[in-house]
Amino acid sequence: MKKLVTIALIFGLSVNVINSQANKNVAEIDASKAKQKISKYIYSHFSEHLGHCIYEGIWVGENSTIPNKNGIRTDVVEALKKIQIPSLRWPGGCFADEYHWKDGIGPRNLRPSMINTNWGGVTEDNSFGTHEFMELCNQLGCEPYISGNVGSGTIQEMSQWVEYLNSDNVSPMTQLRKQNGRDKSWGVKFWGVGNETWGCGGNMKPDYYSDLALHFSSFLKNYGSNNLRKIMVGPSDEDYNWTETVMKEIGTNMWGLSLHSYTWANTKSATDFDEAGWFDVLNKTLRMETLVTKHSEIMDKYDPAKSVALAVDEWGTWYAVEPGTNPGFLYQQNTLRDALVAGINLNIFNNHCDRVRLAAIAQVVNVLQAVILTDKEKMILTPTYHVFDMYKVHQDALLVPTSLQCEDYTFNQKSVPSLNMSTSIDKNGVMHITICNLHATKEQVLTCNLKGYDVSKITGEIISADKLNAHNTFDKPNEIGIKAFTKFKTTKTGVDVTLPAHSVVMLTVDGKRQVSDMTIKPKNPKAGLKYDLYEGTWTKLPNFTTLTAVKQGVATEMDVIKGFPELNFGVVYKGLIKIEKDGMYDFGLSSDDGSRLIINDECIISNDGLHGMVEMQGSSYLQKGYHKFEVQFFQGGGGAGLQLFIQGPDMNKQLIPASMLWYE
Repeated sequence: MKKLVTIALIFGLSVNVINSQANKNVAEIDASKAKQKISKYIYSHFSEHLGHCIYEGIWVGENSTIPNKNGIRTDVVEALKKIQIPSLRWPGGCFADEYHWKDGIGPRNLRPSMINTNWGGVTEDNSFGTHEFMELCNQLGCEPYISGNVGSGTIQEMSQWVEYLNSDNVSPMTQLRKQNGRDKSWGVKFWGVGNETWGCGGNMKPDYYSDLALHFSSFLKNYGSNNLRKIMVGPSDEDYNWTETVMKEIGTNMWGLSLHSYTWANTKSATDFDEAGWFDVLNKTLRMETLVTKHSEIMDKYDPAKSVALAVDEWGTWYAVEPGTNPGFLYQQNTLRDALVAGINLNIFNNHCDRVRLAAIAQVVNVLQAVILTDKEKMILTPTYHVFDMYKVHQDALLVPTSLQCEDYTFNQKSVPSLNMSTSIDKNGVMHITICNLHATKEQVLTCNLKGYDVSKITGEIISADKLNAHNTFDKPNEIGIKAFTKFKTTKTGVDVTLPAHSVVMLTVDGKRQVSDMTIKPKNPKAGLKYDLYEGTWTKLPNFTTLTAVKQGVATEMDVIKGFPELNFGVVYKGLIKIEKDGMYDFGLSSDDGSRLIINDECIISNDGLHGMVEMQGSSYLQKGYHKFEVQFFQGGGGAGLQLFIQGPDMNKQLIPASMLWYE
């Protein structure tokens, strides 16, 4: 009897694992159905004032003998740049809700100290603060993600932090920033409105937090063209009631909802395990599939357009600390088992990229499932680091829906799927297939049937080792890493791959995606777009086809300010978009209130609901020529605004130019 386990739902397409007793593993990979982008922010990281994550791991000070730039370790920065870290969360964690940002600015010798009550009771001298963190993000080339203090802070305090970082107006906060050496604002987009308010962030109930979050959020302002991406505190693990309450109360008045879930195995250190410990941890980490699925289903009730991201901004393994280290510093080693944990979770996030659009492993250096460990001037890269290095090709690539039939891995009368995988196509049309063989002792032969893709060349990489607990040390830093992989052969339908036991494998498939020609050939295209104007009061986009327009015309640009009513109206722009070069095009639709982008009769972006200026993203592979194009918008009181951005081959992100908009 076959057992069906759903591992992802992407626009109604199921990615399924079927556990069968037959010794046959088959993956159906359909490139023609690749539509949803895997957000690069899934590959983000988390840094907290905890143990040696910040101090010694990242910050050593300008006078250190360890090579640094402006006090920040150059070896750590270069390593993180290699894996293309897209965003970094800071200052916590539990530390965030006892952190007062003004203690961490100005001359370092004048900054007050505090006691880090959450992590080891050590003295925090605040030498690494806002300016130092922004310098770190600048060196990394990544987006900062700041967790604001809701637990012990005030609305004014957090509001002023946003102003200090983002405003270029004349004000006390901008003047204070300039006094501290920074003239121009940084423009920080990602803001966490509290952290774990159900626990260390205040022991709040979900309804109380929802009211408080809305209160705080209303005073976190956008400055200039920078629109904040506010991430509200979501649940811990299986607390589905928290998700239900917050989604009901806050709805789409946020960019994202967080989820925190760790793979707990904290009775032994990271390297002290046998096959039973191997199986136990992988079995526990697969729970992420259920958590993401069930929390997403609740979010779908209140946000069917999936405009709110599920942000899994704390995940990873949590073991007993290494013997002889401070229990409050959470320092642990990192083995091949952690590489499998990382690969499995990243595959899960990839497959759920319709809802999961940000994740952050805990933590970046020296804490929990770190990608980097340091000891004074020494640095090593962990097996988890190498998975992030291998998987970075999935960042901003299109998810390829994949159905996987595989054997069970059974141990001590418990079973899990032996294989776990995800597939994507990058902007250059290259396909990447990442596969984890969870089985501790048995290789697996997997047949990959590729549809909608003409293969020209395949190469492979692998992360594995002889021992399950293989790990890198400061004496032996290269025991485990990425190696070339050749145990595969092409077939008429795709590729057969022999996956060694306990391994993470990536196949890079060069070729050409087969895409249906969606272009149209207008007889007499003219510049601009046709529009239909409607009057009415809505809280979400109506079905405009059932309504009668009060005005029709042609517009050279999508400007809902000029020539339209001030309140309570809807408009539909229709026409053609002219593409000059085949390729992947990224769109950003920003609106106040709801909007929708439709290309070739397919919804690319839904940014529906009553809200301020919020930008949502979507992507589409478009061939050279004209394509059907439509933008819907409604205004429901208060301000109004509509902007469409485009980025693609030989095009930086910009407002869509009038030269691309036509009608017939």
